[in-house]
Amino acid sequence: MQNDQVQTSRRQFLTLSVSATLLGLMPAFCYANVIREMQGQVWVNNQIATLNSLIQPGDTVKTGAQSRIIFVIGDDVYKLGARSTLRLRYNPGNLIVNALSLVSGSLLSIFGKSSENRILQAPTATIGIRGTGLYLQVTTDNTYFCTCYGNTEIITNSLATRHLQPVNATYHVAYSIGHDVHNPPVSSDIMKNHTDDELFYLESLVGRQPPVDFRAHSH
Repeated sequence: MQNDQVQTSRRQFLTLSVSATLLGLMPAFCYANVIREMQGQVWVNNQIATLNSLIQPGDTVKTGAQSRIIFVIGDDVYKLGARSTLRLRYNPGNLIVNALSLVSGSLLSIFGKSSENRILQAPTATIGIRGTGLYLQVTTDNTYFCTCYGNTEIITNSLATRHLQPVNATYHVAYSIGHDVHNPPVSSDIMKNHTDDELFYLESLVGRQPPVDFRAHSH
């Protein structure tokens, strides 16, 4: 059943992409807003999602237990893990996502270099991203954040000070961010809960590969 769903999603993706290109609605390299894979229960704006559902800027995507979803918006790809809630925000009149908020769960995502700067909101930190591969996981006690490749800025605010941690990563630079709103600690961590193969796969969905330096480190 899962293979049938994946194949159906791929046919829908190709149909939408080709149709939009022929109509001049988007360039050939741009990708339609489609669900590529889905497992278990997924909701978009509190409505049960199917492979025919479109996910657009302004939507909220939520997954149940033992569930996941991979979807594409423009040239960005999102993989949302189980028990996760992701809010996609945008400026009025702008058709791309420019801010994300991961309320709970996990997100593995890759962003095209042509994309404008994005903001990723976690419980006690704001993360600036551009042309980046990243993994974010929010638990009760802390937020785990990995810059898989690309540039990010981790900004935490306490009652006394504002902390800015710039990150320039060629291969998985990870941090743990505490949830103490008075003084959220930021400490180095190790790569975990995501793989290089997943990143290669997500990039392939929009006709790309990870950067050369990342590929050189990857096994």
